Amino acid sequence: MARKTKEQAAETREQLLDAAERVFHDKGVSRATLDDIARDAGMTRGAIYWHFKNKTDIFSAMCERVTLPMQAMLDAQLADPTDDPLGQMARDGARILSRVASDPSTMRVFEILLFKTELSDVVADVMAEEAERAATCRQQLATILRAAQEKGQIPAHVDCYLAAFALNGFLIGCIREWLELREFDLAERAEWLMWTFYAGLQHAPVDKGRSS
Repeated sequence: MARKTKEQAAETREQLLDAAERVFHDKGVSRATLDDIARDAGMTRGAIYWHFKNKTDIFSAMCERVTLPMQAMLDAQLADPTDDPLGQMARDGARILSRVASDPSTMRVFEILLFKTELSDVVADVMAEEAERAATCRQQLATILRAAQEKGQIPAHVDCYLAAFALNGFLIGCIREWLELREFDLAERAEWLMWTFYAGLQHAPVDKGRSS
């Protein structure tokens, strides 16, 4: 019975996060209320407080539900390095873009983060956490790019942290532009987009602005 109760609690939590996504997406984070979320989920405010401290807490959990699977891709590659780090990065990047295009929950959360998250006390701490995650992500990307460099997959003169910075910007830029325009099937074109970025990296010129 206890196990069933735990499973039911986990299901309720997921339903509340689904409702939060819909409400934040429809109203924006600042204007959305816990009452709105409870109503959308067909529950009471008490159900929300059983799982979350406040709106900031539910917003944070909603963001983590999307970002953690993506973080897991980097963690997995660092934990078990492949003989083809560049190819693995391209495949993982394509999976991220495809997930945004094909998974409604991931799509909604990115739309919320990119277009519907106004600066406020509700999101300030969460966005600071997201910035820290992004910094960690860039460091991890740089580590994997250095492994690719050691295998001769990218030129020795490439600054791997700068390349990681560009890669992160490329991914976020592709997601933002696609969400705004929807001009093509992102899932179908994801692999081409990633390999185009890496093809440019493989033929990167010497950085004349890099200090010696």
